Amino acid sequence: MSVDPSTGVALQRLVAELERGIAPLDLRRWTLCVAGERIAVHAGVGAVALLESMEALRTADLAASSLQLFVIDGRSDGIALPDTVVTRRHGFPPGGLGAFSAEGIHAFYQPHAGVLSVLDAPKRRAWCWVRDVTALPYYEFAAPLRHLLQWWIVGRGGALVHSAAVGTSEGGALIVGPSGSGKSTTALACLEAGLSFAGDDYVLIAPGEPPTVHMAYATAKIVRDALPRHAHYADYFRNLGNVDEKPMLFMHEAAPAALLRSFPLRALVLPVVARVAKTRIVPAAPADVLRALAPSSVMLFPLAGSLAFRRIAAWCRTLPCFRAELGDDPRDVGTAFATWLSRDFERVRP
Repeated sequence: MSVDPSTGVALQRLVAELERGIAPLDLRRWTLCVAGERIAVHAGVGAVALLESMEALRTADLAASSLQLFVIDGRSDGIALPDTVVTRRHGFPPGGLGAFSAEGIHAFYQPHAGVLSVLDAPKRRAWCWVRDVTALPYYEFAAPLRHLLQWWIVGRGGALVHSAAVGTSEGGALIVGPSGSGKSTTALACLEAGLSFAGDDYVLIAPGEPPTVHMAYATAKIVRDALPRHAHYADYFRNLGNVDEKPMLFMHEAAPAALLRSFPLRALVLPVVARVAKTRIVPAAPADVLRALAPSSVMLFPLAGSLAFRRIAAWCRTLPCFRAELGDDPRDVGTAFATWLSRDFERVRP
């Protein structure tokens, strides 16, 4: 967090400049249903492409919104990046995750991607400015607005977590783990076994007994080595030609009937590529699951990481935790998870 004593003044100035910039724009408006609440989105023509992974959350319900969110493409909307201490990142290393917070306003600028995120929590207004939508890294399309969503859901007692989520309306599980652990391939195998999909990259968790998983994005990403297993989705991958990126698709296009916006969270599971004949799902130590889930869920989120970590740690302590020793056959993996999810997890403890 900035040590500049005038941080509050700088943030107020930043908000004022953003408000002046959007005032003359003819923005499109629609509503997203996010974690059971309404977010009113206002976006220019160029910025709309950034939000494609959230298409499944659109709703015709125009009830009062919890947040007014403005998405701006600096190039097509003709709005330059405001010149403030926030966007100059005064006091922070060039590649660091320095962010600014004062008087309920949070701001974070990513110079490499050209993305500025600002949330004015007291006024329930937020802005996402991007330098040029057409030049954004692919991961921004996979999980747009993630810093804003993290700040917003943390303020409501929850967290945005880096995880896949599968299940039914009766309940489901988070599939946790670092890149390459089998998380994404497991989620798609579960979908093909008849389970529903609430996310593969990031999902929202709202507090409760039990907590509730909410879809944030309909994105799925896989490692390139797994492409042959998912050839039936070949027409839906967006970036196969970019060999340095994970192949990505949006499940509201590829398998719309399999999407599930929310479900009760019953368990957490850590997949392990075991190369065994039959998939086994066995109890795991909560600390092992926490180590797999927390780093990528908190370290990339300045201003919200410590709160998110405490909530993730609490869920790992209170919910049953498992390890999935994955077989080679995706059909076996999916069947094993479908059978496992039919169990009474309240009676299962490591």
